[in-house]
Amino acid sequence: MQIKQLYEKYQIMPQLAQHQLRVGGIVSLITKDKAAILTALVHDMGNIVKFSNLDLGWTSVQEIFQKKYGRDANLATLKILDDAGLTKLRDLVEQEAEFYQNVINIEDFSKVSLPAALTLYADSRVAIDGVVSLEERIVDLETRYKQHRSDREWAYKLEDYIQSLSRCDVKSITEEMVTPLFDELLTYRVE
Repeated sequence: MQIKQLYEKYQIMPQLAQHQLRVGGIVSLITKDKAAILTALVHDMGNIVKFSNLDLGWTSVQEIFQKKYGRDANLATLKILDDAGLTKLRDLVEQEAEFYQNVINIEDFSKVSLPAALTLYADSRVAIDGVVSLEERIVDLETRYKQHRSDREWAYKLEDYIQSLSRCDVKSITEEMVTPLFDELLTYRVE
């Protein structure tokens, strides 16, 4: 099944699909590791369960997903990946979520799988309206979520680590570089 078909099967909202495609695009510019790219492309599949102010059509989809997968977006994502039979990707997405939840405690990034580290970094570069710098994203999170924990020093250490693994200058990745990759990313196969 292709990513596009997976998104259709699980009724991924266009905004959520674009977010995951942006994260996947950033990862694909950094590496050609298929597992890392696929992890990025599915890392937030269950996020519809947490959205507020949805259009009426999406509210009914949200209710169905909340009944089936629960109200915790991370757990919903894992359950969707289980449901789709994507065990390997499920495990990688779970690692990324654990990495995110324990960011303060992990200083040796090499102990984290490449897909988890790349997905977390790329996710930290995507705001609501596109790819932004790490600093812009930190400010965005602090503004939107007044209580959001911000550990700038840790985030910049992660960016330096990702740069050490990258084929390109990670700080130079922009929305204009990522958007043209969407069509190709939608054809990636998940098994």
